[in-house]
Amino acid sequence: MLKLWPAQSLLNFFCSLLCLVSFSIHAEQQLVLRVAAASDLRDALNAISHEFQQTEPGIPVQIVFGSSGKLSQQIQHGAPYDLYFSADMHFAEQLWQKGFAQHAPVAIGIGHLVLVTRATLKPAIQLEDLEAPHFRHIAIAEPQHAPYGDRAKQALENSGLWNKLEKKIVYGENVAKTFQLVQSGAADAALVGMALVTKPEHTQPYPIINQNLHRPLETTFVTVKRAQSSAEITSRAHQFSDFMRSDKAQKLLLSYGFTAP
Repeated sequence: MLKLWPAQSLLNFFCSLLCLVSFSIHAEQQLVLRVAAASDLRDALNAISHEFQQTEPGIPVQIVFGSSGKLSQQIQHGAPYDLYFSADMHFAEQLWQKGFAQHAPVAIGIGHLVLVTRATLKPAIQLEDLEAPHFRHIAIAEPQHAPYGDRAKQALENSGLWNKLEKKIVYGENVAKTFQLVQSGAADAALVGMALVTKPEHTQPYPIINQNLHRPLETTFVTVKRAQSSAEITSRAHQFSDFMRSDKAQKLLLSYGFTAP
């Protein structure tokens, strides 16, 4: 004889099942390795992450790109990142000194500042070319939060050009969005990271700015110290950290225009 479950029992069963599914989804989400990275690393770190996941297929990696300074602030306010990559040693060192990192910053490369011009214009070959009247809008990243913007301002100041060009300057939230301004035609020229332009589709020349005009762009990373991080996530973060030191990862960084630290 078929036994019918009471309505309340059925309701309790489905509620329990729903809780189990929700818990499983939450646990699966928790196992994702979350990375915060300076936006000049967009292409390089995506390539490195892909190689890492080929080596460690059970470790999904989620990367959020932005300005080094703003990402650092987010971590200090509790954002759930497991690793942090900065375009400037200063921001990573700050996290270490304040107790938000598991280890001192690890330098993995030196970034380079380059000058790019809107595709429809005659390319600027040197900073002094930006004084020409057809360069009406010159984009740099926000200096307060973005290392490439800070170094761009330094280079213009040390070249004696900042006061002459300041009225032409427009700001991007980070270096990747600054590059988008010149790609879209919203800016006539921009000072951005070399790692963003080392790709086949970018055919415009991009003169490298003399590094003596600005402080070094030291790309560094730390493993973030998180109070609620599981032992498994910590272990995965260390695996990614070890991979970043590997020859394969270093070769990929070099291929995107970084040089050895």
